Amino acid sequence: MLTVLLFSSVIISSYADPSDQKGDHHMAPVTGSKELEKLKTLAGTWQGTTVMDGKEVPASVMYKTSSNGSIVVETLFPGTPHEMVSVYYDENGKLGMTHYCAMDNQPHLTLETSSDNEIDLVFANGTNLNPAKDGYMHDVSFDIKDNNNMVQEWTSYENGKEKEVATFTFSRAQQ
Repeated sequence: MLTVLLFSSVIISSYADPSDQKGDHHMAPVTGSKELEKLKTLAGTWQGTTVMDGKEVPASVMYKTSSNGSIVVETLFPGTPHEMVSVYYDENGKLGMTHYCAMDNQPHLTLETSSDNEIDLVFANGTNLNPAKDGYMHDVSFDIKDNNNMVQEWTSYENGKEKEVATFTFSRAQQ
């Protein structure tokens, strides 16, 4: 029994790299497409408005870079029942995004066009949805006015056609 315990501890310790425990691994941050790099500059909390049911309502969104700079995580309506998360990443050098929607589906969007301050993504495919009949987010456009102001337009589809466009006007929250 002692031999088994000794052998097990040797095997287990061979997998333990002390530098892992100290956080000493140094990896160069990932540099992505120009569009992903632009989204990284949005890190932080943004406050603004959108229109729901014909009324202007407050809206907020948070951005953070994760996974060594290889993704940007967007949390829209954080802490509410309508909270939704989108993850932006590069696929073979081209910006892509998966939107984890409050409608219980996950549309996957890919870059359609971009310029210095605009990024447009459009539906490519998705999980848990039938684009011919279900409601889902079909596209999103970012108009990044400057370091502290942006406008987003989210277009939803239902029954295979455009249903509505939700426009969000955001300003960076002061810390």
